Amino acid sequence: MKGEKIKMIKNIYFEHYRKFKNISFEFDKNINVISGTNGTCKSSLLHIISNSFKAIQKGRENNWTKDEESIDVIKNINKLINPKIESLTRGDDKYNNPALNKKGTLFKCHYFDDTKLSFRRHNSTKGNKNRFSIKPVYKKGASESLPMLPIIYLGLFRLFSYGEFNYENQIKKINKGLPNKYKDELINIYYSFTGQKIELYDSKEMGDIKKRADFDTDIEGIDSNTISAGEDNLFIILTSLISLKYYYESIESFREIESILLIDELDASLHPEYQIKLLNLFRNFSKDYKIQFFFTTHSITLLEYALKKKDKVFYFLDNVDSITYNEDIDIYKVKMYLKNKLKKDEFLKNFIPILSEDDEARVWIDMLFNYYKDEYNKDLYSFFHLVKADLSGDSLKNIFNDDKLLRTSFQIIGILDGDKDLNDISLDRKIISLPGKNSPEKILFDYAKTIISNDNDFFKNNILENEGYTKNHFLKNILVDIEKKEKKIKDVKNDENKSSKGLERKENKKIFNKYELFWKYVIKHWIDNPINRKDIDKFFHDLNILFKKVSDYHDINSKDWDHKPLAKN
Repeated sequence: MKGEKIKMIKNIYFEHYRKFKNISFEFDKNINVISGTNGTCKSSLLHIISNSFKAIQKGRENNWTKDEESIDVIKNINKLINPKIESLTRGDDKYNNPALNKKGTLFKCHYFDDTKLSFRRHNSTKGNKNRFSIKPVYKKGASESLPMLPIIYLGLFRLFSYGEFNYENQIKKINKGLPNKYKDELINIYYSFTGQKIELYDSKEMGDIKKRADFDTDIEGIDSNTISAGEDNLFIILTSLISLKYYYESIESFREIESILLIDELDASLHPEYQIKLLNLFRNFSKDYKIQFFFTTHSITLLEYALKKKDKVFYFLDNVDSITYNEDIDIYKVKMYLKNKLKKDEFLKNFIPILSEDDEARVWIDMLFNYYKDEYNKDLYSFFHLVKADLSGDSLKNIFNDDKLLRTSFQIIGILDGDKDLNDISLDRKIISLPGKNSPEKILFDYAKTIISNDNDFFKNNILENEGYTKNHFLKNILVDIEKKEKKIKDVKNDENKSSKGLERKENKKIFNKYELFWKYVIKHWIDNPINRKDIDKFFHDLNILFKKVSDYHDINSKDWDHKPLAKN
């Protein structure tokens, strides 16, 4: 009826059909990608969708088709139009009950006008009694029927090679074909994929296997009988697309969706480049000609691209007697599921390298990471690796300022000491500095002096006491070494004949390494001090930004770490 909107499935709720048990699927009006391991009923879902509509008919019930010839053409040149489940599951040696011990409704289809139809199993009483059909349950007295919509189903039959078909007496010519302008468009699109110019003849029917076009190409020895399986598959898919465009332009469109294309294993025999180009073509045809797409695939390339473009992706997980799916799917989970691995095993070797100035800086970073794990319950070592290589601050800045280097696969992070000026370097350079506005040693030496004056509890730590690090030891040994170092630097600076360059760094390192355990507890005290919270939050905020910039390159999910500062007490 003109004006009806019952033309697209919004969702399907399964009570029980094969492995679908108490599960619901919400569909997108444009692209729906279905993946999962073998035996997760991906093809069965395509069958159910096809079963939920009836074919377009000519006559009084159809008052929106301006060119009824399009209906005949689509049926003639495409193998399966609106197939029912019984035609897709024929050939069983015995009766395979799709819902053991389940009577009545198997699933419900919710259409976009809020109309719902329930479907039940109907066992055959004639002919092959091993087969069953799925039929709608109509309410008594209600004027209900399956919505009318053209559906083209491309099963794996399309992959059968013409050259291997040995029954020439079953090959028949198909008289009705696409109008010339649609043939020309089909030729042009095929050329854009393959670089082959073709001249179309009639379509042919290969017995009960498939329907395909007969054509020559501009390349000697290449025609419709000698093209590759992938090119044959591509041509059949493109023919279906153009057929549905022809139908759309032959009607008075008033529905949200005017047709559906179902493809089982879209990626089969297709090069990844073709897969991506097809998905882009689907997206355009869906918007321009109101075609809803459903296809199954095992292709990581295709799944990654679909997720990147925000297409609806279902990944079915096999629970032996049932299936589930992850609604928050991403390519990292897909790779993990496809390889049947645990997350910790799949991404165990993936990490982001961090360059820093020296061992002292790496002690600081290690203490900061430990703090983060305690406070946020997130182990940053699952993402990062501290490279044990010493580079001066100037060398690090020069590395991350090198435009040519950054345009290569140089996807690592640099962390400078806090006393290095980064005003001229943005986060785009993938380099940040430690919290605090000074060198790690200078911060510690100054901070230790404030602890002596203001925090008597610091030295009550059992570990420090057991190692002999008492307040008295600090005053008579560590503080004395610091003061000697400061005097030595001052004397050298006052002597015009001597250079203090590098001396302070060397002396600082000596004191740090001599009392390393003590300094680790000073670092922890500094990090835990609320006065330094702002600097620490900024450090992790900036590190998180850099993480998201480089994580994809290292095959790490950028969503795995989202830093949000803790609420202040």
